[in-house]
Amino acid sequence: MRKLILILLAPILFLSACHQVPSYQDPNTVEYSIEGDYEIDQDIKEAVKVIEKNLKYAENKDMNGYLSTIVPDAREETEKELASFFEEYDLEHTILSVEVLEKESDIMLLRVEQQTIVLDSADDAPAYRNHIAEANHTMIKVKGMWMIEETIMTDIFYLD
Repeated sequence: MRKLILILLAPILFLSACHQVPSYQDPNTVEYSIEGDYEIDQDIKEAVKVIEKNLKYAENKDMNGYLSTIVPDAREETEKELASFFEEYDLEHTILSVEVLEKESDIMLLRVEQQTIVLDSADDAPAYRNHIAEANHTMIKVKGMWMIEETIMTDIFYLD
């Protein structure tokens, strides 16, 4: 009977170990490496740097810096959307992991797990929840520089 119980519990224990519920990670202690089935070359490092800069510009509410990391044809609309967002929220963004899903000479798909924490918000701002999300960034080369063409957020886990 004891063996049967262990056999029945084994898949549950295995799955719970593999699918850990995300929890807050201190940005001062987070270290990540770039993963994936591709050799980590200069192009990949440069594309990841663009994402790091993008998140840092967002934290600092540096609109020009932020817009410099995305493709030119998305800048005007993005600026309109972000202006009020930057006024309402102070956020902290932390990259937790990076995986290269696809890579060609002028296009790349990166999966980035990132944590976003609300540091402050305007009194009348809608509630914004702390979370860890998977961001799938499509990166393209524009005039020899990697830029974010599109970001799709998936698998959002709320921390509060």
